[in-house]
This record gives sequence, structure tokens and C-alpha cells, in this order.
Amino acid sequence: MSADLHNFSRSSDSALPRPQSGQAIAVLGVSAQARSKALRALAGLTGDEGTVPTAELGLLCARPRFFSWLSLTENLAFALPKATPFEREGLIANALVRVGLAAQAAQRPGTLSLEETLRLAIARLLLVRPRLLLIDEPFAALDSEARDRLAAFLPGLCTQGRPAVVIATGSVEEALRLADRILLLPQQPGPIAFSLDNLLARPRDESSVGFVALRRELRRALDKESRHVAPEVEAAA
Repeated sequence: MSADLHNFSRSSDSALPRPQSGQAIAVLGVSAQARSKALRALAGLTGDEGTVPTAELGLLCARPRFFSWLSLTENLAFALPKATPFEREGLIANALVRVGLAAQAAQRPGTLSLEETLRLAIARLLLVRPRLLLIDEPFAALDSEARDRLAAFLPGLCTQGRPAVVIATGSVEEALRLADRILLLPQQPGPIAFSLDNLLARPRDESSVGFVALRRELRRALDKESRHVAPEVEAAA
């Protein structure tokens, strides 16, 4: 069997576990707000905006923050405080090439499109290599083609430097592609509703028998939780 399944409905602990170095946990749930809140609570974050990443914590979200008065190159320089000027120049140039922003290096963040802003955020995280990486549905406002383009960077972010990773997502497929463990949040306040340890070998082929079986299992659990109504709410209806 390619995965271990657990039902945590009787657990008394509703907090998300902190992943170990090199491990990725995905948080699924019916509510995008609940997913984001659970992910951010793990790192003690408040608000919706992204924080400037450090060696300890990096956040990729829909609204990353940059210094508006600095160029893209100057913004990325803050990710490499210990590098020499020569090292910094080469690393930043390489990162901008990797995300397709080399031609905009001298521009300011305010001139970028939403997709380009997220590419800049990815470049910064590639340079910072945080020990804990939070991915909070950063591509939700993009069209499907842009989401697919940027999603191609996520496997590298999740493995480079072996960070501990927590991913909030509404996509079963994305969770299975990226995560080693998948947690389903409850519809009503309470403990984790369902957990799956994903043992499929990487890279994960969505057409494989194992992937299809796990996708079916997760969708069944998600559908069951979306129909769940707490007894006291049902009685009051």
C-alpha cells in the first residue's frame, strides 16, 4: 500500500503538527479562510499579508511584501545579508533568470503584474532558503495557465535546502503532488478530521494507479466532511 490512512476524529489535539526538516504537510479543508488561519497560527502569524522572509521563516502567499522604493535586485539583496557583493550579484542574477524576471531587474515591484510579483517572491525564497516554509494558496487569484506556470516552481521550493513545509490548499491534486502528509481540517471547530501519509515516490505521476487511489480516498473524505453538520447545529435547525 502506498499510503497510511488515519481517522483523527476522536483526537483531542486540533493544532497542526510542525513538520520536520525535509517534510511537507498539506492542509486541506472546505474553507480557504480556515486553511489559512491554521497555517499561519502554526508560525504565530496574524493578518493576510506576507512577511519579509528570514532564514527561520518564509511565507509564499497571494500578497507578498516588498520595499516599493527599491528595484527587484535591491529587494533580493536583503535575502543575502552575509554574501559578498560579488556572490550577491551572481546569486541574484541567477534567481531572476530562474523565475523569468532578468529583463526587469532594475524595475520596482509596483511595475510588476501579479504573476510577476509572485515570481519575485519565489526568487526571494529560493535565495533565503528558510527552515520553515509556509505556502498559503499564493496563486488563487491567477488564471489556470498562470497557476500552472508558477506551480512548476513549488517542488523545487519544497526540497531545496530541505525546509519544513506547510501548504494550505484546496486542491487534492496539489496536496498529493507536494506533501508527505495531508491533513483534513474539520468543517466545524474541533480536531483534525482525517490524515493521510503519502508514501508515493517522487516525482508523482497523476495518472498512476497509486495517485488515482489516494485522490479518490481524499476526495471521499473531503466530501464527507463538507456534508458534516455538528449535532447541536442540526438539533437547532
